[in-house]
Amino acid sequence: MVRGGSMRRPSLAAVSEPAAPEFTLSADDYRLMEEVGFGANAVVYRAIFLPANRTIAVKCLDLDRINSNLDDVRKEAQIMKLIDHPNVIKAYCSFVVDHNLWVIMPFMAEGSCLHLMKVAHPDGLEEPVICSILKETLKALAYLHGQGHIHRDVKAGNILVDSPGVVKLGDFGVSACLFDRGDRQRSRNTFVGTPCWMAPEVLQPGTGYNFKADIWSFGITALELAHGHAPFSKYPPMKVLLMTLQNAPPGLDYDRDRKFSKAFQL
Repeated sequence: MVRGGSMRRPSLAAVSEPAAPEFTLSADDYRLMEEVGFGANAVVYRAIFLPANRTIAVKCLDLDRINSNLDDVRKEAQIMKLIDHPNVIKAYCSFVVDHNLWVIMPFMAEGSCLHLMKVAHPDGLEEPVICSILKETLKALAYLHGQGHIHRDVKAGNILVDSPGVVKLGDFGVSACLFDRGDRQRSRNTFVGTPCWMAPEVLQPGTGYNFKADIWSFGITALELAHGHAPFSKYPPMKVLLMTLQNAPPGLDYDRDRKFSKAFQL
């Protein structure tokens, strides 16, 4: 979520976070610093929570550009607040400022895996580092799926690393709760996510999908970490859609990727 430096091997053990202060719901108590990330409908800032002099992240969602009503957005923010797992970014609190929803979250000092690859590892990461990142990401997905959530946008840009090497899965701007009608196995029909990482069933309108869509995205993310970019990333979105639906699932190349172990190739 922020600009980082060199890539450290992420910690395999959960590192306890300092106790969160009682965050307020007043914009005057927060000083926005530099922009550290952005998406289609949101900008993320490093910020200072002034009463505790604590560095945090503020995600500002433009309510005028979100294709959801305010009740849905508030429900999403409430889901983020209730999430409690060491490998998942949670929201401390959220409130409306003008036409934006401010979501107060932990500040991840080393930034995303995507940013770390761009600045230091453009051709991908070493296998031990990839395995550490994937292991922690799987813990996050296992927790979310167990709670009835589909993340729907698993990718290196949404896997964040803190200074001690702690890995957390973040960005729930497109996540969905399966409990809103009491049916955990209900399939979704919403077209959201990033094309290169999206499962075929997500790309086909009307077919519906479930948590297995995150597993496809997880596999694409493994390839992204190995190569420094996702499969099909050089193509325009419509071409990516067609290739995902028509081609065999992407995988490692036998000649190019001999540096990876057989276990990783499988």
